[in-house]
Parts: sequence; structure tokens; C-alpha cells
Amino acid sequence: MSSSHPQLIRVIRLLSMALLVLAVCFRFSHLDRKVYWHDEAYTSMVITARPGRYLSEGLFQHKVVKPADLLAYQQFVPTLFLTDMLVRKGVEDAQHPPLYYLLLRFWAELWGTSPTSTRGFTALLSLLVFPAVYWFCLELFASSLVAWVAIALFAVSPFQLVYAQEARQYGLWAILSLASSALLLRALRSSSWRNWVLYGVSMVLAFYTALFAVWLAAGHFFYTLVVDEGNQLFKLPFRLGTRTVLYVVTLFVVMLLFTPWAYFVVTSGGLLGGTTSWIAVPLPLLVSVQSTIFNFSRSFVDFNFEFSDAIAYGLAIPILVLQCYAMYVLCRHTPRRIWWFMLTFIGSTALAFGLPDLLSGGQRFTVTRYIIPCFVGLQLAVAYLLATALTALQRWKVQFATLVFSLLICLGIASCSVYVQSNTWWNKVLNSHYDQVAAIVNGSDRPLIITDGFGYNPASMISLSYLLKPDAQFLLLPAVGTSFPIQTLPQGHNIFLLNLPEVFRRQFEAKYQQKLAPIFQDPWNELWKVQQPSSMP
Repeated sequence: MSSSHPQLIRVIRLLSMALLVLAVCFRFSHLDRKVYWHDEAYTSMVITARPGRYLSEGLFQHKVVKPADLLAYQQFVPTLFLTDMLVRKGVEDAQHPPLYYLLLRFWAELWGTSPTSTRGFTALLSLLVFPAVYWFCLELFASSLVAWVAIALFAVSPFQLVYAQEARQYGLWAILSLASSALLLRALRSSSWRNWVLYGVSMVLAFYTALFAVWLAAGHFFYTLVVDEGNQLFKLPFRLGTRTVLYVVTLFVVMLLFTPWAYFVVTSGGLLGGTTSWIAVPLPLLVSVQSTIFNFSRSFVDFNFEFSDAIAYGLAIPILVLQCYAMYVLCRHTPRRIWWFMLTFIGSTALAFGLPDLLSGGQRFTVTRYIIPCFVGLQLAVAYLLATALTALQRWKVQFATLVFSLLICLGIASCSVYVQSNTWWNKVLNSHYDQVAAIVNGSDRPLIITDGFGYNPASMISLSYLLKPDAQFLLLPAVGTSFPIQTLPQGHNIFLLNLPEVFRRQFEAKYQQKLAPIFQDPWNELWKVQQPSSMP
């Protein structure tokens, strides 16, 4: 495909290089503009060796504090070192392995812990996805044309941009999933010990980036089983081929090297289950379907639509159909070594999160950051489809592929342009509307926010603190449950209650003879305001 169309390759390469320049500009534009949401605030707490429990024990103890007091938990403390960070993270947050946080800590020690700095590191790291995509396409498709088309699509992908500007590990996970896959393909082709060692190193890095690497490894294993012609699995004598044995040995060594972190995962099992239990809460069928349609269109178009926006479906559904058709063409017209790899690369993750949702309910498959290999794989399938159509003998196919390619590039550029100018986006989840909450609070004279240390509140209050005026105040309580721990209130404030249970609000109204009015609500937050400024004892 690539050698017989040199002129086309030159044109696509020049276009891709221009789009790469644009991608760099997008990634480093307005890094400080969007809400620094709960998970990003938690990232900064982790790298400074003071994750959630230390915040709750330090401030959520009936204390009146200012935003600066909460933001202090985003700064380094001279008495807490790298070993403190690793141990505390392992005890409290083993579900997210430490590689990304370790790298980010080194960066933050040089450039600080501001949102611009932490997001800037992720944006810089995200640029590695482009050589990873190019290399993967050469290894799997043996086509520089497919590689350059993929580069163009990834450069203006709003989905890739969203996670390139988030201070979390998901961009690194995408890079390592591609790099390890490319190394596996090379190792299977040559079987040299050097390539197997490099593959093993890449998988160690993948496991230390995301526990989801276990599904990537499973996909790699099933791929190796099928393509290794030395395997004799269904008749006697049973025999494993040399490449399969090498894969098993490599994976065994990888798991041994992952044992130190696996210890934390096993010993913190109860805490791990508590922090991820929400993914097993089922969603209404319609919401699950809508989420899936919207999510998979975000690789190519994303204007932060709501489910109620009719125009969104006119964009999202055709793009979903395009991705499905791309997988069909790939499976129908490529050798088994290509289509089987793409199926295992996408399918291992899709089954791991989609099947439990189907069998027992849940929302795992609707969480985009969990299924990043699915997004990456489908983008690559579309790149293959377009590259194939652009070199077709039929003129109409070339013209149609050119039109589709142009539309995808234009939609991607438009989506990325809107994204970088926005103050918030769908991926901010719990705190996606905190700009509105902050505007309400900042519009009041001497505001006092009462909240507690239950669930996601502690890190969310840090997120809110980035947006509040300096003289705002918080009254931070331990998790209240059904109790009413307030005895006295500071005087002369406009009082807000944020994310406190109904039983607490009723007791508050009864004790202080004040009426609470709801002034903001979204699926994750409730803000209530005392109708009269406090003059209470």
C-alpha cells in the first residue's frame, strides 16, 4: 500500500506534520483554565505524600479554614520524602500504580505543583503517543500511509486532547498499551531475546501505570496462542510453540517484578473495593446506551453535548457506524495476524468491563478512562479504513474517503478549539459544574461553606478552593452520618451547605430556626443557602 503511492504518502505526511504542530498548540493552551477536579486534586495530594486520609484527619475536624488552608495540601512538605509518598499511596490508593505519580513528583520538584505544572507534564508526556502510534502501525500494518493517517486523526482527536490535559495517568497508559503491543509484534516476528526483554520492560511499565494492564496482557496472550504455528492445543500430544513459551516466561517475570505493588493491592482489598464500588451501581438502559454512543464518538467529535442535544446524535451515530464498519473491513480484508490482534487488543478490555455490566449490572463500560485501549484501537481501525480507501482503484471510493477524512479532521479541529476555550468539560465528572458553584459563592459577601469529610468531599473541596475568592471560608466537619456535630456557628456570614445529607439539613433548620433554600444541584452536588445571614449563637 505504501510503496505504490509515494505522492499520496507525501501529501498525507505533510498534512500530518502540520496537524502535529496544531496538536502541540492545543495541548499547551489554557492549561490552567479548566476546573482542577477531584481526581487531579488527589493527584497533587499523592505526589506531596498527603493523600485523602491525611486531609480528613488534618482539616475535617470542626475547623473553620480558608481556601489557602486546603490548597496547602497540594504543596510539598520538607519532612515528607519520596518513600513516604510511595508507602502512603500504596496503603491508601493501590488501585492506581505509582509510575506516573513518581515521574510527576520529580517534575513537580522542579516546576511546582500548580495545575499548570502538573497538567503541563501530562501534556508533554502525551506527545509520545504520536511515535507510539506510528511505530505500532508499521509493526501491524507494515504501511507508512496507515501510520500517517493515524497520526493525523490522533493529532486532532478531542478524546486524546482531553486526557493529554488531565493530571492523571491515562495518557501514559495509552502510550504504553501501543508501545508494548508494537514490541510484542516485533518479538513474535523475530523471537530474539532482546525484543522479548524490551517487551517485558514495557509490560512492567504498563502494570506500574494501570492495573488494567492485566487485560492487555490477556489479549496479548490469546493473540500469541493463535498466531504461534508451533502450538498444538486441541490434539495429543499437547504442545506449546516456542513463541508462546517465551511469552509465558516473559509474563511470569513481569508479574514477579510487579509483586511489590501487588502486595499493596492485595492487602488494601477492602479499601480498594470501597473506592470503586460505584462502578457496580447499574445505570438505566437508555443512559448506558446514550453514554456508549457519546463516548465512542468523542475520538473524533466532542462539543461537550448533553444527552438532550438532538444535534449530537446526528454527529455521534454516524461516527459510531463508521468505527463499526472500519472493524468489519479490517476483519474481512486483512490477514489473521492483523485482524486477530485488533480484536484481542480491543476485545480484552471491552469484555473485561462490558461483560460484568451485562451479567450483573454496573457502569464500568461507560467510564471512558477504563477502556482507553478500545478508543485507541477503533481510531486505528478507522485510519486503516481511510488509508485503504484512499488507495482504492475506484475513483468514487477515493473521493468518498477524502471527504470523510476531511470531515473528521475539520470536526476534530473544531472540537479541540472549543475544548481549550472552555472552563469545564464532561471528564471533570464530580466537579464539572464547580465553576457555577464558585460563581454563586463568590457573589456573596463573607461566604461560609459547611461540608463534611464523607466520600469525595475532601478532595472536591480542594477543587472548589482553586475557584473561590481568598476570603471565603469553610466549616469542615467529620463525616456527619445521622449526627449533628455543629454547636456554634461563626457570625456575620452568608452560609451555604454543600453535599450534606437531608437529615443534617433538617436538624440545621430546627436548631437555628432558619430556612434553607436549594440554589444549585447536579447529579453529584447539592448546594443550599441559609436565607438570612447568620446571626446565630
